[in-house]
Amino acid sequence: MKVLFVIAHLDKGGGQAVQCRQLVERLRKHVDGEFLALSTAAGVRKGTSDGPATIVGRLEFPRGLATLRKEIRDRRGEYDLVQAFDPYYSIPAARLAGAVPLVARLGAHPVEDLASRYGAAGRAGMSAVNLWLYHRTTVVVNARHLGAAFPGRSVVCIPNGVDVDRFPAHRDPGAARTSLGLPPGVPLAVFTGKVIPRKNVEELFVLARRIPRLHIVLVGSFTEPFYGDGYLQRLRKDYPDVVARVHAVGEVPMDVVPRYLEAADVFVFPSRLEGMPNSVLEALAAGIPVVAARTEAHVEIITPEIGWLYDGANELQHRVEELLSDPSLGFRVADRAREVVRTRYSLGAAAQSYLELYRNLPFPRSA
Repeated sequence: MKVLFVIAHLDKGGGQAVQCRQLVERLRKHVDGEFLALSTAAGVRKGTSDGPATIVGRLEFPRGLATLRKEIRDRRGEYDLVQAFDPYYSIPAARLAGAVPLVARLGAHPVEDLASRYGAAGRAGMSAVNLWLYHRTTVVVNARHLGAAFPGRSVVCIPNGVDVDRFPAHRDPGAARTSLGLPPGVPLAVFTGKVIPRKNVEELFVLARRIPRLHIVLVGSFTEPFYGDGYLQRLRKDYPDVVARVHAVGEVPMDVVPRYLEAADVFVFPSRLEGMPNSVLEALAAGIPVVAARTEAHVEIITPEIGWLYDGANELQHRVEELLSDPSLGFRVADRAREVVRTRYSLGAAAQSYLELYRNLPFPRSA
């Protein structure tokens, strides 16, 4: 079987890029696949490799969309199917190129994700475009609740997969903090993800204010397009009393993320708009206590046996203080969480689900 994988980018980071990079690497052990992506880097040369992907152009609108469309059209007839991984570049490019069969994978709500940046105009525009965008496609969502975005049609749910072996079986938080230049001997909460408004990072600043000894580490880009670094700067201005205890380290290589999680006493994830967040799955796999906002996405993953959900600042403060005062409680639960991720959310299981889907596509393959 020959599969053409396509994604907007890998080099901007984020959970989607991490998930898709690992998934394609695993799938290419079983299929003859080519992976195309755009790049955010200026002056990047076509044909350059970014891990498993080949760079075919620059991530810019609309030129990048046209580039992906042309590359997919040029390869028509060479592949049995196209697997596209994002709704802004690769899926529309594949639709414009007439790719059939097309498998469209979504890791976020197909409308609300854009609305979180552009408001009502983004919501209206994406709602209209989606009537065309997902016509004659096999839609894969990574969380059950995302299926509600496609009323009247069936979708396939394949949860994200995590490579548990990326995370050390025996943690050494002190050594991790030393290697990363993080303060020793203080309670430390870690967040991984883009520092953008829909992640509700202000709740972490509030938490630091309520627990004066607590330090927060933000691992992820805070200079996103459209936002720049304005969101983080506003938070620093609004919470000047906690700035010294909030460490924004920016985007880090994928293989460094486990080290930051190893350094933590607790992982806190306040985001309210997710599909199946890779950040949460990785924290569970890392064997640290996980506290996340109560949302449809997090309820699908986190049960009382493997983590904690919270509603509001008071409950978040209570949960974190409880875990800091009795570390053994958190890590007993975290040990169970690691095993749950290994059995329910393995990268191998995700890859096998995609392979089975490919073999049973509901419409004929192109010649």
